[in-house]
Amino acid sequence: MSVSNKVIIFVPGIRPKPPAKDHQDALWRCLLAGVEQLSPATAESMAQAQGPFQVVPWSFEYYRVHADITPDLPGIEALLKKAEPSRADLAEAGSLQRRFQRWLYSIGDSMPFIGRLFASEPLRLRLSEIARYFDNSDRVADRMRFMVKAALLKAWQENKKVMLIGHSFGSVIAYDALWEMGHVEGIEDTLDTFISMGSPMGLSYVRRDLKGARYKGAKQFPINIRYWRNIAAIGEVTAHHPALKEMQQTMAAAGWLNEASNHNEAVNFFRGPDGLNVHKCYGYFYNAETAQIIVDWWNA
Repeated sequence: MSVSNKVIIFVPGIRPKPPAKDHQDALWRCLLAGVEQLSPATAESMAQAQGPFQVVPWSFEYYRVHADITPDLPGIEALLKKAEPSRADLAEAGSLQRRFQRWLYSIGDSMPFIGRLFASEPLRLRLSEIARYFDNSDRVADRMRFMVKAALLKAWQENKKVMLIGHSFGSVIAYDALWEMGHVEGIEDTLDTFISMGSPMGLSYVRRDLKGARYKGAKQFPINIRYWRNIAAIGEVTAHHPALKEMQQTMAAAGWLNEASNHNEAVNFFRGPDGLNVHKCYGYFYNAETAQIIVDWWNA
């Protein structure tokens, strides 16, 4: 193993996750395979590096249970055998049904009363889980953010350049942790790159409770991100929102960001037990948009 001065830290999204080692190994396989399609030399360099990827296992702290990775394994194997999505994948991701679901989510976000009336049981569960995080009544959100901060501080103490990836609600946890580090704890270390994948941060009911949201001006936002890359897959229902781009533009204008970009045409063609899942982390790690960002960062 060679020693690398770079590390990728991943903050997973909501819902129970597999044991950290199982989850980390599966995600690392997907990430390396995606990078290899673009740059075999980069993939080899990453594979030879010592400890270049780690998962922040906050979900067990929150749910006190691990998910079983077994149902996802056939989908991971099938994903890694496909160099690109099929026509059926693209047609389903961009289908009228998914566009209609996205429209319903937009209506629910702008008019919460109507959203609650028509919310499905799984969505109600997700909303209650998100509310528990923002309420922080049992300090569970503090503990989740502490785990992210501990991983970042360790990397910075080792003089490593850090890429922080947050998937889904994990992007919210990562963002909040960064805001606290800069504005509350006075930590001046800076991320090379922050990647948000399938992020709900553009939704109003999430945005209003983000750390810093009650402030005006530049103090609203984290001060410790150089580059922010947001990735949203075709077919996502909560991750495509112009308000997130507006956040990035305001941060850049304030001087908190060197550069931001949005990649809203990513293709996530992971198929799990319930069929095509354009939101799944394995597909986000394998897709070409993610791979290109990582290849450029690793070789910078």
